[in-house]
Amino acid sequence: MNEVPESFIRVSAEDLLEFAGNVLLEIGVPPDQANMLSDALVAGDLRGVFSHGTQQLGSYIPLLTEGKLNTSPKPAVVSESESSITVDGDGGLGYFAGFLAIEMAIEKARSSGMAVATTSNHGHFGSAGHYTRKAVQADCFGLAVSSHYREFNPETSILSASGASPISMGVPAAHAPPLIIDMASGGDRAAEFFEEIPATYFKMLGFGLMSHALGGILSGMVAREAAGPRKWEGVNQGAFFMVVDIGRLTDVESYKCQMDEFINSLRAMTPPPGYDHAATPGGLEFERETTWRTAGIPIGEGHMAILEKVADGLGCALPWAR
Repeated sequence: MNEVPESFIRVSAEDLLEFAGNVLLEIGVPPDQANMLSDALVAGDLRGVFSHGTQQLGSYIPLLTEGKLNTSPKPAVVSESESSITVDGDGGLGYFAGFLAIEMAIEKARSSGMAVATTSNHGHFGSAGHYTRKAVQADCFGLAVSSHYREFNPETSILSASGASPISMGVPAAHAPPLIIDMASGGDRAAEFFEEIPATYFKMLGFGLMSHALGGILSGMVAREAAGPRKWEGVNQGAFFMVVDIGRLTDVESYKCQMDEFINSLRAMTPPPGYDHAATPGGLEFERETTWRTAGIPIGEGHMAILEKVADGLGCALPWAR
């Protein structure tokens, strides 16, 4: 899903941003939240993370219009200390609670050296990389994981236990693309990975279960049965964030220059078979965003079909039909 489609049209980020914003405003999302969510979705498309870009409108719109998620949530800080924050998402999409939590964690890390945050009572929070990039931009190390309701059946293989829970870690650099891991920890191909490379599968499982422990259990996402009836049916996720102020450990500028040398030396190595250049985690997304912001985002046929369905249902003009 996150490969560049063979057949596509190019759409400017600005036009796609306007379309997404209009769609969200049309269903009653407040302007500030519509802008925030549109920015995040188009950022996903710009980086080639199409699975977490504007295609998500196809699943978000029904959840919001059918009353399964809160269209205008008011995320609130439930508790906090000098180095911790707990945020309630008020039944909305997880982006709003997530961005509030990571921004507060960054501020607290500036004062305390590090900070952690949890969020709960919300839906999908998008790509975990949205949040670590916020930390990286502030010259911090960032960690973000998310989890969802867990329903483990003894008759179901443990191969599915990670549930594709996302995990992202990021550190800054001076001029080179920052080093950012942003990935799912499992998914539909878990059984296939186990057959081909069992060691890799077990590592993926470990990341996924840690995401459950931190982004799920620690954040307050108890089992669905224990949670009981919910005001918002679409609430199904929690998240955990950690931010470390690199300046508390070493000179930031020196560290970033060393990261440049480290990353550039890796990018100068012989690429793996089938690739024309060596890349580091986060590097490909950085290159795509730089190029596509000028050239336009490649929107494939499946992506177009999703946005066309959204536009038809709400009477909004498509960005390529003007």
